[in-house]
Amino acid sequence: MDSRTQFEEQQDPLKVELIQANLETAVDFAKLALYSDDEREVVRYRQKAYDAYEEALHSLRTAALTHVEWETIKTKMEHLGSVLVVSNGTSEA
Repeated sequence: MDSRTQFEEQQDPLKVELIQANLETAVDFAKLALYSDDEREVVRYRQKAYDAYEEALHSLRTAALTHVEWETIKTKMEHLGSVLVVSNGTSEA
């Protein structure tokens, strides 16, 4: 195994952690938007949620994920989607 392959294998767990952290950050900002009464804050928090989501997607494009990691990330993405739907006022609840 060459040093490049070893380096890439060492980075994958870190990349997975980064993806998960960005998704959790996106959810937190989406929740802040949901509970804010200030429209400027709502816009700002939604943008920050979107930016964190985009960062997660960027890292996801090159990550080598196990099935369990993919399922965990998929669940976090679905949760983010549900929070964003509610914060946009289009919830069917």
